[in-house]
Amino acid sequence: MKSMTDKKYVVLFSAFVEKLQQQYDYLLEGGTSYRQRTAELALEVARKVGNVNPFYDNDDARELVTQLLPELNLHRKEDVAKMLRVVVNRLHLNATLSDEVKVHVKQKMSNQKKIRLVKVK
Repeated sequence: MKSMTDKKYVVLFSAFVEKLQQQYDYLLEGGTSYRQRTAELALEVARKVGNVNPFYDNDDARELVTQLLPELNLHRKEDVAKMLRVVVNRLHLNATLSDEVKVHVKQKMSNQKKIRLVKVK
């Protein structure tokens, strides 16, 4: 496994687990049983590892999932690792965006919602 100590990460483990829990809860409300189980397994892996750093890297995430859940088939392992990577990278991106970019994105999203509402009426 590669060492990730040379990079500075800003995502707290508690925020990572919280976001994974939110993803799981969201999928319980209407996701497929496959996606629900994937989210549950991702949460399990994250809690066992206790650190977000390995999930920034594709190979490290896959390796950890394989070590911790060897009984899973290859596709499920890939999906669990991908969910972990996507969540940590999204949190990292949100934490490192400048305030100006955040304001710009918020305005764009607000405009898109207004456009959708006008089309629906």
